[in-house]
Amino acid sequence: MNMQPPLLAVLPSAVLDMTTDFTPLFMGMVIGLCLCVLAFAFAIGAYDTRCARPQVKRPKERTMSVPELPNAA
Repeated sequence: MNMQPPLLAVLPSAVLDMTTDFTPLFMGMVIGLCLCVLAFAFAIGAYDTRCARPQVKRPKERTMSVPELPNAA
C-alpha cells in the first residue's frame, strides 16, 4: 500500500507525476546555482588576495654624480 503524506493526498495523481518529472531538473538547477555561487566567491577571494599583497617595487637605479670639489689646499 502506497501511503502519501496528507498534503499530497489532496492533489490529483497527474499533478504528482508532473512534479516527479521536474525533480531532476530542479535539483540540477539548484546544484548548478550553488556551484556558480562558489565559483564567484572563489574568484572574488582570489582577486582580493592578489590586490592585498604588497606590490614588490624594483629599486630605482641610482646614478651617483661626483660632486665637483673646489681645489683643496
